[in-house]
Amino acid sequence: MKLKANEGTLLPDPTYYRKLVGKLNFLTNTRLDIAYSVQLLNQFMQAPRDTHLTTTFHLLRYLKKYPTLGIFFSNATDCSISAYCDSDWASFPDSRRSVTGYIVLVGDSPIS
Repeated sequence: MKLKANEGTLLPDPTYYRKLVGKLNFLTNTRLDIAYSVQLLNQFMQAPRDTHLTTTFHLLRYLKKYPTLGIFFSNATDCSISAYCDSDWASFPDSRRSVTGYIVLVGDSPIS
């Protein structure tokens, strides 16, 4: 996803966008697959635009399509802990900021 801060028209009432992204932010506690997308949407809370709201609706459709994804612990797996990280240098078109991401697994299940 490549969203820009000043692409599209400003939302007349950003309250709906802020509440929606806030709920998605809470959902990332158990749905780690949407964490990066929600982090991107959080960057536009001050002045959200229609393109940001459209992207939020795309994310909601993804959640509706895959409702069973989430944290799952099976009793048949081992309890080894492994961690991975990755970074992308200057990936944001507006600010040229870098992004770093990580994941921590217990067995085959992500926990962070």
